[in-house]
Amino acid sequence: MLKGIKNKFFRFKQIFKDGLDKYLKHTKYDTPYIRDEVNKMLICGTEEGGFVEYGCSCCGKGKHKINMSCKGKCCPQCGKRYARDSMEKIANQMLSGISYRQVVLTLPSEYREHFKNHDDQSKIYAAFMKAAHLCIRELICKHFKSWNYDISCIVFIHTHGRNGVYNPHLHILLGEGAMELSNHEWKEFKYIDMNKLRKTWQKRLLSMIRKNMPELNELSDALEAEHVDGFYANPGKVGEVPTENTKGLIRYLTKYLASPPIGLSRITKYEDDKVSYYYKSHLTKRNEFENVTVDVFLDRMIPHILPKSFQRVRYYGLQATAKVKFWREIISQIVGVVVDYTKKILNRISYADFFEEITGRNPLKCRFCDEKMEVFRIVHATKGLVYDIFRDSIEWQEF
Repeated sequence: MLKGIKNKFFRFKQIFKDGLDKYLKHTKYDTPYIRDEVNKMLICGTEEGGFVEYGCSCCGKGKHKINMSCKGKCCPQCGKRYARDSMEKIANQMLSGISYRQVVLTLPSEYREHFKNHDDQSKIYAAFMKAAHLCIRELICKHFKSWNYDISCIVFIHTHGRNGVYNPHLHILLGEGAMELSNHEWKEFKYIDMNKLRKTWQKRLLSMIRKNMPELNELSDALEAEHVDGFYANPGKVGEVPTENTKGLIRYLTKYLASPPIGLSRITKYEDDKVSYYYKSHLTKRNEFENVTVDVFLDRMIPHILPKSFQRVRYYGLQATAKVKFWREIISQIVGVVVDYTKKILNRISYADFFEEITGRNPLKCRFCDEKMEVFRIVHATKGLVYDIFRDSIEWQEF
């Protein structure tokens, strides 16, 4: 087995280099956008993609080069960084003093190919996520016997199962309470009836599909008749999401809500047009191994590139971006907590902090004298050399 994350990333890239053209030739994904995302990934972390050189001006010995990242949607390396930043933002958005649970809503397998091949995935994914909020709000309003309640709801879309197969489903971080909008009364709940959740989700999902995909009405009618108990959904557990500790919360969110289709470390072999990898099965609770062709592997990666500018995390109800500050103050007064606004300022984690979080070492400290190193040189992917500390004629430029 290849060792080291760089070697694993190189192997992952090689699969794309060898099989991409053949795969795209017979799919709808042969578009400039998809090719651009893949090409960005292929030069990610290489000198071709640009780099920054650091050096120690104290002892003159320490050096460190950072190859620039691509920040692409196809890149598993940049995906880790994006996931970490996203989880930090979500943790900052969650309301203080209330408990959360994770609710899961699924899409019946009969609809998957239709979603996968839809001409406007941005539209259908957005409607899918909106249906989840409407489902949960209807369920909670009926529980409190009034439609004058709103809920705290953060919705994520996942388009893959654990083995990378296309399987759109939704994870919802749901605050365990609802706000009475007239009197600003906060009411907690600790139980969600699974049967009611399944039936409400079925109603909302079918309504969304009939509106946006009327050509599937016959299929929708058949599924409604077949699934008399509703579509599968998981109501989550009381206080399932660890909101007490920020670091614990971010670890939880990253683990459950930011996993890639197939992690680099799970790919064990690539040879003779075959890719071998493993995943932990929901059913068996064990590691299951698969050996698939490059075409099949790419079909378990490419379709998960979300549409351009699509937001995979959406905030609804009390969590809506325009309202969350107002409701945070109201809820904090009701539940008796002091809102620490210094914790609510999102600071994107730096490269050095992220590196140290993973390896336990600050890469920008000189290993010889322990002093902080400074930028010596910057080379951009398309603009070439844009800064050199040793050349007075080259100045900082925007890029």
